[in-house]
Amino acid sequence: MQVSKTTQMQGWGITVLRVATGSLFLWAAAHTLFLDFIEDSSQLGSLLPIVPIIVVGKLVELGCAAALVVGLLTRWVSVLLALLMLADILAFHPPSGFFVEDKGFEYALLRLAASATLALAGPGKVALDNILAKQRGPV
Repeated sequence: MQVSKTTQMQGWGITVLRVATGSLFLWAAAHTLFLDFIEDSSQLGSLLPIVPIIVVGKLVELGCAAALVVGLLTRWVSVLLALLMLADILAFHPPSGFFVEDKGFEYALLRLAASATLALAGPGKVALDNILAKQRGPV
């Protein structure tokens, strides 16, 4: 079966989107877990009831992001990350505006869109998902 040049390039494009999106989630989660909590430790007393929820959410984000970078369970982790971004937009950004400078949700919306795209399109050309699919054989 002959695959067109356009289809091959789309596969590489999705791979670039997957790795870049996973890297952004990875850096954002690590920054929040390891830097923001240290800087905001003086305010942890007032946030104590929600700290475990934030930490668990960021650990899930960190694990999903790492899986996304290598292309493991791409569609599933993309759905989880999209849901996290939707929750982020709804819970942490209102009543802020759209733009990041106003603590808005444009960055979260972009990560939501990228995650939704990967959930729909799959892992792209180079991913562990593809290697595992070849090992399993036809379904």
